[in-house]
Amino acid sequence: MAKETARKIDSKTIVKCNDLEIIEGDLNNPLWVMLTPQQKVKVVLDVDEYMSMMETLKKAMKENIDLKLEKEILSEFPIDYEDVRAVVLEEMKSSDKSIKEIVEKVKLEHPNLFYNLDLDKIF
Repeated sequence: MAKETARKIDSKTIVKCNDLEIIEGDLNNPLWVMLTPQQKVKVVLDVDEYMSMMETLKKAMKENIDLKLEKEILSEFPIDYEDVRAVVLEEMKSSDKSIKEIVEKVKLEHPNLFYNLDLDKIF
């Protein structure tokens, strides 16, 4: 079971505790602080708690990227937000540039997707 769990969470380290000494607390707690023989402190987390935490982090990262993407696209006055978003997401797959740089590149390559606001003529 440990090997299966390690594979599931992409870990290559499995530790077996032979002489477990509880300094303080309860083994039923899903979160442990472990002191290694080298006097290093490690955090041990129940598998279900760990998986839940990772899912929460993934959702938060996705929301963060979505919000940054939306902010950058809307700052360039798109004609159709969803069209621009689709083009930007496709460009992101093959680029390691920032979201801002990719949106600027898409605006240069596809000016028909954005309103042309010449603010100098307005003021």
